[in-house]
Formats: sequence, C-alpha cells, structure tokens
Amino acid sequence: MTGVPGVGKTTLGNALMGALGLTHHISTGFLRAAIDMYLQPEQSALLRRHAFDAYELLEDTAPTGENILRGAMAQAEVLKPIFKACIGRARREGIGLVMEGSHFIPGFVDPKEYGADLLCVLDVPDRRELTARALSPNHLHRELSSFDLERLVMLQDQLLAAARRHDSPVVVNVDLDAAVRQVRQLVDASATSSTDS
Repeated sequence: MTGVPGVGKTTLGNALMGALGLTHHISTGFLRAAIDMYLQPEQSALLRRHAFDAYELLEDTAPTGENILRGAMAQAEVLKPIFKACIGRARREGIGLVMEGSHFIPGFVDPKEYGADLLCVLDVPDRRELTARALSPNHLHRELSSFDLERLVMLQDQLLAAARRHDSPVVVNVDLDAAVRQVRQLVDASATSSTDS
C-alpha cells in the first residue's frame, strides 16, 4: 500500500492482518532505518528525508509535484532490492505480508516484478482531514510545518496521478471497515486473475 503520511497505511495494514490472516506487516520507514548504516553517505542522506522533501537533495528548485515525485522515486530506487528481498522471502516461506510506505509508486514499482499480489494507493480525499491525520499522535515526535504539509499533499496528488496512469487501484480510506472490504475484494480478484493465467 502506498500514500503519504495521514492516509492510514499503518491503521489499514494492521486491520488487514486480522481480516486476511496475514502474519507480517512492514513499513518502508523501518526498512530505511534498518539499512541506513550500510549505505553510502549520499544514499543515507537521501533516505533520511521525508518522501515529500527528498527532492531537495537532488535539485535546488521550488517544489513542484513532478520534482517531489522524482525525490520519492530516488528513495524508492535505493529501496527496490529490499522490497524484492522481503516479498521474495514471504513467497518462498508462504508468509502473509502487507508492506506499506510512500515508496510503492505505481509505474515505478511494479508489483508483478516483485511477486506481490497487489499495489494500491490509499487516499483521504478531504485534504484538511489528510493533513490533520498526518499530524496525529501516532508519530509523537514527527513535526511537520505548513510547508511540509503542502508538499505532502503535492506528493499524494502525484501518487494518485500515477495510479490513474498505470491502472493501479485507489482505496479511499475514510471508513476502515469499507477500506478493508475493498482491499479484500482487490486481493481476491488478483488471486483469481493469477490462477486464470
């Protein structure tokens, strides 16, 4: 699952664990922290940024949706081998796994390449609700300025545009039970299509 902070990736991921009988839930934030000491300094600096401000290390320009997305894609490029390793292990061992983070960018991260069943973008259409959620107490020490929140929304809009371009499903996550049902239907449809092919 992808989307910016505030779309409810962790909350929905936790709910899916029970609803789908999954045993593992991984966030790209923890993956980034786990590999930090093994990276070259420039890669480490890139991954220590938020997905919405990583572009600042790549280009000295005012933020646009396009360069914010390029920054997130640069982070995702570093993380791709980790995604592949985690999903590969889950497949080999028959582990039910949900992965979530802002770095699963439709068209840039192909779920089929990694052996994943589904890549979906979560959204909260009311941007005031989205930014309020991004400031929730779930991340006690996360401090986001109004400028950060503007860029967060710009990245979310880019992720939604990428989903439209690449026919990736969008799950509106304003009602947790409805979102769980929608993801369950998407997973079931994916399983059916993979057995048919």
